[in-house]
Amino acid sequence: MGAALTMELVTRVIGPLQTNVHLVGDPRTREAIAVDAAIPGLPWMTGELAARGWRLALIVSTHGHWDHTGENAALQAWSREAAAARDALPPSAAEPAAAERSLVVVGVDGHVHHPDPSGGAEIAAHPADWYRLTDPQPLFAPFPIPPCIPAAELAEGAAIRFGDVRLDILHTPGHTEGSVCLVAREAGVLFSGDTLFAGGWGRVDLPGGDEDAMAASLARLATLPDGIRVLPGHGSATTIARERPWLEMVARERRLPL
Repeated sequence: MGAALTMELVTRVIGPLQTNVHLVGDPRTREAIAVDAAIPGLPWMTGELAARGWRLALIVSTHGHWDHTGENAALQAWSREAAAARDALPPSAAEPAAAERSLVVVGVDGHVHHPDPSGGAEIAAHPADWYRLTDPQPLFAPFPIPPCIPAAELAEGAAIRFGDVRLDILHTPGHTEGSVCLVAREAGVLFSGDTLFAGGWGRVDLPGGDEDAMAASLARLATLPDGIRVLPGHGSATTIARERPWLEMVARERRLPL
């Protein structure tokens, strides 16, 4: 099966910091995950999920800053209500057989975590950033950020799998302690959060930032193939090839450009 058929993607810019919010769907099982659910993205995300017949299986935060997590709690609550409504349907009106429930989160030790679909979509983030989700400290946020409870660990070497989609987890600290990137190698896509932008990188002067860690993370991304399309947390898409000249300088010198 070609890469174009193994993953469906819709993206919208949401909120005061113009966060790129993604819905990633599998065309076979009709499962989907949300990546970086920013406020006020709930109406758009739920509308897209309903219109496409996708069942939300996981809510992923590439890191714990409020502009990437603010809608997590509301989206999870909506998914629980949707799951309860599905469970209440008579068998004749239930989901078709094609709507498989295949999502798993594979841990670094090979342990396979099967989220319980009856409880709605779980929230997934790197454990080093969980405290930012459970006890938000929304620096400069123009509205309250509800806390949420992560349940799925996205650590180095882990993977998210559903249907024919596989997203490998790269721990890329520097913007925060628990920043991650997700790479869909078959589809040739990197969800880079606030680690890599077109022509730049995420801030390292906020709480949890680390200039040396960011340089190491960017050096690591320089090893990815040229053809990988980069979908950052803010701003326009780019490619590894386009960013390679300065990424390789970072890799050589082990420091961020001046």
